[in-house]
Formats: sequence, structure tokens, C-alpha cells
Amino acid sequence: MKKFNAFLIICLVTGLVISCNNDKKAEVKKEKPAENLQELIKKFDGKEFKDCDEFLAAGDEMIDVYIKTVNKAYDGDEKAKEDLQEFDQLMNKFDSQAEKFSVDCPEKFEKWAEATDKRVAEVTDKLLVIFYDEYEGVEWDEEEIQKELDKQLEDLNQDLKKVQEEEGAAS
Repeated sequence: MKKFNAFLIICLVTGLVISCNNDKKAEVKKEKPAENLQELIKKFDGKEFKDCDEFLAAGDEMIDVYIKTVNKAYDGDEKAKEDLQEFDQLMNKFDSQAEKFSVDCPEKFEKWAEATDKRVAEVTDKLLVIFYDEYEGVEWDEEEIQKELDKQLEDLNQDLKKVQEEEGAAS
């Protein structure tokens, strides 16, 4: 009888270990980050995020793919160049959720936005090279470009503050 109980306990423990490992593998497969625009669209198109953390994690994943796509386009990948032109469409679909989460968790959202701005700024020169032919003949003054980017960032921050104030007033 003791041997049977020991055998039964070993079987139960083994079953639990195998079950937990299978669950972890399934979880890892679900959490695999997207590699390109099409995977992002498949993963996030129409998705409603439950909280700030989930939204910001998805935002990081989108920015990761965006930067990879910029690098591929810079290396001459024409499909990546086409995808870059479609990224705005995907990102714009999340504007209303971004507004909501910027009000729900303003500190996290602002910190994420600043970090994202820095990450995207690192590939700005590559974007200029990628789309140079569209702007050929236009002279670029780096100080003017920086001023314009700063102005646009300030305008965006003011818009976010207005939304937060409006949401606060409505509550």
C-alpha cells in the first residue's frame, strides 16, 4: 500500500510539473512580440487595453517594431519603406485610448512618452535618408528641425494637459 501511495504521489507531482511547463510554454507563445507591421496589425488591431501597463507595453512593442522597420528600410528594404508609411494608420487607431490612459496614469504615460521620444529621435536621421528623394532640393537646417520638433512636442504636451483637465472637470 505504501508503494502504491508513493507511486500515486509521484504521478501527481509529475503531472503537475508537466502541466505547469505546458502552461508556461503556451504563455510564452502568446507573449511573443511582433516582428513586423503585419504582425502588429494582427495582434493589436481593434484591441481595447484593460489598463495603462498593458497599453504602454503594447506601445513599446509597436515602437520596437517601428525602429526595426526604420533600420530595415535604411538598409534598402523596400517593403519596410512601404510599411513605414502605414505605421501612422495603425498608431492613430489608438489615439482615443492614449488620451484615456494619459488621464488615468499621467506620470507613467508622460515618462513613457519621453522615453519613446528619445528612442525615435535616434532613428530620425535614418528617416531623413530613407525619404530623402521625396525632399530632394529642400535644405535642412538641423537647428530649425530641432526647433520644429520641440514645438510639436510642446503642442502635443499642451493637448494632453487639456485632455487631462477636461477629464478632471468632467469627473
